[in-house]
Amino acid sequence: MPSVQHPASSLQPLVLFGGTFDPVHRAHISAARAVSKVLGGAPVHLLPNAVPPHKPQPMADGEQRLAMLRLACQDYPELVVDDWELRQSGPSYSLNTLRHFRQQYSGRPLVFMIGADSFANLHHWHRWQDYTTLCHLAVVPRPDCELAADQVQAAFPESDAAQLMQHPSGLRLMLKRPFLDVSATAIRESLEQKGDCPELDPAVSAHIRRHHLYNATTLTPSTNHEAP
Repeated sequence: MPSVQHPASSLQPLVLFGGTFDPVHRAHISAARAVSKVLGGAPVHLLPNAVPPHKPQPMADGEQRLAMLRLACQDYPELVVDDWELRQSGPSYSLNTLRHFRQQYSGRPLVFMIGADSFANLHHWHRWQDYTTLCHLAVVPRPDCELAADQVQAAFPESDAAQLMQHPSGLRLMLKRPFLDVSATAIRESLEQKGDCPELDPAVSAHIRRHHLYNATTLTPSTNHEAP
């Protein structure tokens, strides 16, 4: 008798959210929670890059970025801090990450979470067409972002959450909010100049000051969130 295969619809989606998280900020957490909520409380794995292939290297090392992520996610059980990319050698290519998780969860809906700016440039990514058999896309809006190329939109037809959860890969979910409108560069500048930033979780701010990350060596009394 052949083995019984459970349909994808019986499996909760798994969401992957990669980035430098240098540092993790409120927009990251809000976006991850929004995707989880629209997908019925699906777990979101936040995967800090080890070696970003197309960005400047992070200012904080992997252990510090993991520590900040754990602090930012500690009140949200749907958010899972995952060090898989940090444990790999070489550049942190999303394609390798997707292949790994697809192998681990063969029939499960796998959702790759990206900003609208990344979606608009997806046709420049290495072997981006392979993504259609590996994952769905959950696209988080950014203000004043260009539309994706026609071939990218056609490769990932827009759908709703219910349809996405019925299939393992190949569809696109467009979120209307929240906006990923926070600049990590501006956050790091604020930390260096003021010692704090309102876009950070207070526990993350306290960790940054405690470990003197991002040259955050000064702190004005009005922004001190640390417990005495």
